[in-house]
Amino acid sequence: MRAPSLRAVLSLVVLAAPAAAQFAAATTTGALGPSPTESAGCYTHSGTWACAASRTAVAAPAATSEGCVWHETHWDCEDEHDHEDDESGECIIHVGHTHGDCSAEQLACGAILLEEYNLPLHVASIFIILVTSALGVMIPLVAGWKTNKGRSVTLDAASFGRGVGFWGSVFFLARHFGTGIILATAFVHLLYHGFVMFANDCVGHLVYEATAPALALAAALLTFLLDFVGSRVAHAKLDRNGAHRPHSPASPETPPSDDDQSRDKDQVAAEPVIGTEVCAHAEAVFRSEQGWQVVLLEAGIIFHSIMIGVTLGAGSGAGWTTLLIVLIFHQFFEGAALGARIALLAWISRMRAFVMGAAFMLVTPIGVAIGIGVRKSFSQNGKAALLSVGVLNSISAGILLYTAFKLLAADFVDGPLRTAPTGRVVLAMASMLTGLVAMSVLGKWA
Repeated sequence: MRAPSLRAVLSLVVLAAPAAAQFAAATTTGALGPSPTESAGCYTHSGTWACAASRTAVAAPAATSEGCVWHETHWDCEDEHDHEDDESGECIIHVGHTHGDCSAEQLACGAILLEEYNLPLHVASIFIILVTSALGVMIPLVAGWKTNKGRSVTLDAASFGRGVGFWGSVFFLARHFGTGIILATAFVHLLYHGFVMFANDCVGHLVYEATAPALALAAALLTFLLDFVGSRVAHAKLDRNGAHRPHSPASPETPPSDDDQSRDKDQVAAEPVIGTEVCAHAEAVFRSEQGWQVVLLEAGIIFHSIMIGVTLGAGSGAGWTTLLIVLIFHQFFEGAALGARIALLAWISRMRAFVMGAAFMLVTPIGVAIGIGVRKSFSQNGKAALLSVGVLNSISAGILLYTAFKLLAADFVDGPLRTAPTGRVVLAMASMLTGLVAMSVLGKWA
């Protein structure tokens, strides 16, 4: 058999090239067109469609299915039940944070919603929130007052059991429960909602997308600096007042005279007094630092509480009652956390402690009253509201994060729980985790 000549091979290549190019163009550019609409199980084979069966052999979608599209071998449908898993129930709008089945009209940017606005119930909510906040603050305060009554030493983070009585044990649980509340509030309610507010389409594009954590970081750093400067000022003030004046020893080169020896005897006799002054100095510094920390904690809580009240007072709709119930628990838990820390300041007067608690009691009801007054111009999805809440929540998150972890370290890492019995540590941890979980669950709605 004669081998094909080079000219014959080239001729075959020239003749086959157009056919190959035509087939490649057909398969790569979609020249074959879409899959046959009346057939099932279609695939390409040698430049043509090969189908397994007629599309009518495939079961038609259920009547409840919507948005069905035929896709070569099967139906792709968007079942209405798929949406019910994600969005169901009444619509709740809480400044950019939505829950439930909300319509496009309700979520429109700048929309002012006054549907089903029940003015008497909104006015009643002022007093409901006031009473709830007062109960949250006053229960741990009263427990602290009854516990510290007649005691010369303030109870620490490990004080629990028969030695401290019923109210002392209640105060122990409230104290660590409140720490969990503060942590969950900082992370789940404030920092997360800061992300949500700045990511809302109604705000528009942010040049710096990490605005929420950046504001929280700045607030935490500023809180640290204020705490540090306040501590230095407290030490310096106490030193100037003569609370601690260290004794300077005599020079060893000079032999002691009779007068020096008599002075040494006087100094030896005065050593217990000097020790008492050192203890008094340390106690004064401790009290100053503890008082400053509680002030910072209350500031972090109050910053966002005013906007919580405004949104509740201006809100309306079928989901408003659910939002009110959630905020009742929210205020009670936050009040308990703050009240437990105020009660630790056993050396301040009861009037001063009550005034500190009253600041928290009143700020949210005042916000509700403001919301009722501006309801006809306040938009839950307005740019101004979203930015205001986003900034305040992020700042509050930074303050509470710094404060919460400092409280944890003071109680567990550097405090009395470090050497406390294991059972007491477990109970404190369980109480703290209970508060953390309770406040985190509320984060689903508010």
